[in-house]
Amino acid sequence: MEKNITVAIQGIRGSYHHVAVEKFFGQDAEFVECATFKQVPEALEKGEADYGVMAIENSIAGSLLQNHKLLGLYDQKIIGEVYVRINHCLLASRGVKIEDLTEVESHPMALLQCDNFLSHHPEIRLLESDDTARSARKVASRKMRHMGAIASELCARLFDMDILARNIQTMNDNYTRFFVIGHKNTPQVENADKASIRFVARHESGSLAKILSVFAMHGLNLTKIQSVAIMERPWEYAFHADVMFPSLATFDSCMEVVSHQVQEMEILGIYKHNID
Repeated sequence: MEKNITVAIQGIRGSYHHVAVEKFFGQDAEFVECATFKQVPEALEKGEADYGVMAIENSIAGSLLQNHKLLGLYDQKIIGEVYVRINHCLLASRGVKIEDLTEVESHPMALLQCDNFLSHHPEIRLLESDDTARSARKVASRKMRHMGAIASELCARLFDMDILARNIQTMNDNYTRFFVIGHKNTPQVENADKASIRFVARHESGSLAKILSVFAMHGLNLTKIQSVAIMERPWEYAFHADVMFPSLATFDSCMEVVSHQVQEMEILGIYKHNID
């Protein structure tokens, strides 16, 4: 019998990391639940998981800089990406109505993102937690009648909860992008058209502009660039960039030229873009 793949995620089942795993791998994956983002690549390093899924940026809140710093610390690579639309739901134990609630618990970011909806229920006290799914599981496991949770629709399915309201976030176009991380020997997909790289520009006038011009000359589309502090070198920064390319040969040719214009360069992963 073929073994199901095991994926390390930050958080627990029902979290938006779980949603991302289902979008990429399907519903048969098994999980290693990690308390911190750092434990995700560590789980791969220890052989506890085949892959890891880690949030890297949100369309409203921006980049998760601490996760950029985790990339490249281990002998691993980015093998894919997943975009998840964040649709928050108000969940409660079976049979509970919204008028029964005196408290609602969730991650502080989720509470903030649902501020408009919650403002219509000023009688409800808001409580912060470290994870949306943990709040939902807590309410369900204790069969609470006075407390609800803001979490994913997936949590309602997993924990057998009622959905009192769907899509209660203030901004509907709220997406989180996740990286799928694998071991260095994971085969590269044949139709790859996107790459994530890390480089340190030389301390020369116009050095970054020269690098970007090389991207343009080779027809690479720079979809993101982010400066990240180098922890062991105060006041020095690396650039993390995502580029889409017309062919792998073109990308390789571009990287060959760029490698002579930077102090350091590392290809963090080559994969197929995924925006749906």
